Amino acid sequence: MKILISDKIDENALSYLKEQKIDVDYLPEITPEELLKSISTYDALILRSRTRVTKEVIESGINLKVIARAGTGLDNIDIKAAEQKNIKVINTPSANVTAVAELTLGLMISLFRKLGLAYTSMKEGLWLKKDLKGSELNGKTIGIIGFGRIGKKVSELLSVFGVEILIYDLQNSTCSLEELFTRSDLITIHVALTPVTRGFINKKLLSLMKPSAFLINISRGEVVDEENLYEALVNKRIAGCALDVFWQEPLSADSRFRKLDNVILTPHIGAATHEALKKASQSVAEDVVRALKGE
Repeated sequence: MKILISDKIDENALSYLKEQKIDVDYLPEITPEELLKSISTYDALILRSRTRVTKEVIESGINLKVIARAGTGLDNIDIKAAEQKNIKVINTPSANVTAVAELTLGLMISLFRKLGLAYTSMKEGLWLKKDLKGSELNGKTIGIIGFGRIGKKVSELLSVFGVEILIYDLQNSTCSLEELFTRSDLITIHVALTPVTRGFINKKLLSLMKPSAFLINISRGEVVDEENLYEALVNKRIAGCALDVFWQEPLSADSRFRKLDNVILTPHIGAATHEALKKASQSVAEDVVRALKGE
């Protein structure tokens, strides 16, 4: 059995795979061209978010039995093409739950307390103590869109802050989507990218938000309509937002969102903790071994 690992994973997971007497090629900087050229010799491919597994890659992977994502989202894998080739697709949906939820909470407090502006102004030599009066999280209404593992963890973390929580989910909603946008002081998005969710946070929904309300997107950039969000921010239709994910990644150096002072930007670090990487790497390694053994 031969495995290609095309993105960085935890060293303990690498050691585990080698202990299983499996031939492992660890190439975390492999280019798309190199991947396409070499994939035919591998039984399994382990990746994170950097690698894109296209239909062309899958068709070239004549020996592929397993494609494994050390993480949650599968939007960088052509699932339909994999299914047509009877290739098993694996992910690790539980590994990064705490990491993403904790970052969400941090971004909430950062928005309400204007920590982004506080940081940049201090770096610029300013002292804006009188201009940086924020708001407390306590007593606010928080809207959670998507109530899977991460949404539930966010709700759990918020339980000590004295907030009202509104939930919109296909399986478990406490209100309509329109009510959530109308009533919430902050809305946080935790949904997978699908044909249904692509661009569904649009001008109509954003127009329902309070001028004092904030939006957090830590799921996938394409869930929110880019142009509509930019217009809402520039025109102060909403108070601000925090984005950890973008429509194209990496975010261009001259992105117009970098110029807005009511936006907090982070470079897709929702799952970027030592603990989450270790859990995702070990879980995916064990799952791949079981899959290759037919268990």
